[in-house]
Amino acid sequence: MKAILFSTVAGWLARLLAILLNLAGTPMVLDKLGPSRFGLLLVILSVSSWIGFANVGMGRVIANTVARTRRNASAFKTETVSLATALSAILNIMLFSAAAVALMIFMWLVPLNETILTNCSEFIVTILVVFFGLALWFFLSIFEGIDAGHHQLHRLYLFQLASYVLSFVLLIFVFPAHPSIAFAAVILSLGFLLGSVFHALDVVRRNRGLFSSDWRWKPRIARRLLLSSLDFTVISLGIGILYQLATGLFGFIAGPDAVIELGIFMRLMQSYGGLVIAFTYPLSNIVATKLKMRDELSAVWIVRLSGAILLAGSCLAGAIFWLFGNLALSIWLRTTIELDRLFLTGASLLIVLSALQFFLCALLIGTSNIREAARLQVWQSLVYVPIACVFFNVWGQGGVLLAMDTVMSMGLAIMIRYVWNHSVLRGAFAIQLVGRTRPSTTI
Repeated sequence: MKAILFSTVAGWLARLLAILLNLAGTPMVLDKLGPSRFGLLLVILSVSSWIGFANVGMGRVIANTVARTRRNASAFKTETVSLATALSAILNIMLFSAAAVALMIFMWLVPLNETILTNCSEFIVTILVVFFGLALWFFLSIFEGIDAGHHQLHRLYLFQLASYVLSFVLLIFVFPAHPSIAFAAVILSLGFLLGSVFHALDVVRRNRGLFSSDWRWKPRIARRLLLSSLDFTVISLGIGILYQLATGLFGFIAGPDAVIELGIFMRLMQSYGGLVIAFTYPLSNIVATKLKMRDELSAVWIVRLSGAILLAGSCLAGAIFWLFGNLALSIWLRTTIELDRLFLTGASLLIVLSALQFFLCALLIGTSNIREAARLQVWQSLVYVPIACVFFNVWGQGGVLLAMDTVMSMGLAIMIRYVWNHSVLRGAFAIQLVGRTRPSTTI
């Protein structure tokens, strides 16, 4: 649990600084760009994040591999990490190229809003810049996975803290003199990237034994890496569709001005989601390690305590947003915001449901039920898109949030069933429900 808390504290510090960057940067960017170009920026950030749909989850595979073998130095682990690094580099170059081509085809086929047409060159250039930054980040997840497997994620977050400080300096002293959509997109969406680059160099320095220049292409290992990462890719795809698709999709259809409030809230949800992930990412690796060591009592205690903390925090955050969301956003953006009750209710529920979904997804990953988590994300994303389209036509932006809540609630019910079927982790919930004094000792 100490490893979780240490990484979580460092991660939360980095995420809090990211939130502060958004809090300070969003009204400044809105003021410098104006409402119309700011709405275009929100659409760009949503569209450019679509590259995350194809994120190859190689980092999570390496995290699980290292977590399960971290006390053993083996040629197999070195071969796996070295091959995964090369394979990830190749795949992410292909990912960036494919995303760039898809963007051009999409813009050629889809009728564009007048605001997008007026700023077409800047629109395309900015998306390509963010595409490249995200593809690079996906490659760097290999090195993040190594430290996650060693329960040393705090080192990544410390590097990212320094990177966010640099972004603050650029925002305050450089951006006002040179305001542009591309500059704003880099500061607000890629402020962590430089820290991730230096963290990767630090990981290589500390883990030279995991990297070999004499690695060879081994189809068996490559196939295992690709098949394992496919499940994490699908999970990323499902999360991306739920959280990122709506602003860009409906921004294209109805225009940037029709999704400004939704785009702003989803920017806040990205920061909030980062806090939750900073907590649940190491949790999945800790649970995997404890179950591998057959330390079942510790696994149950960690799950119970982590769940209680996450549930209490998310409920508090949801209640605060429901009560003070309009006031807080009006003060923050220095303009009047009037979100209706449907929007506030949908947003508050999403805050709670998102935390629970990330928590249960982490448990599924930690118990090697990755395939079930991936299938669930596919199902959620397929159901969400048509529901969101219908709800948007009926209730506008609030309907999109209501669609997320509906789909996520159904997904949570299925996830709870999966976790309940695990003979060890069932004890974390059974103690509270039926008063058991000890968890099951069978796996």
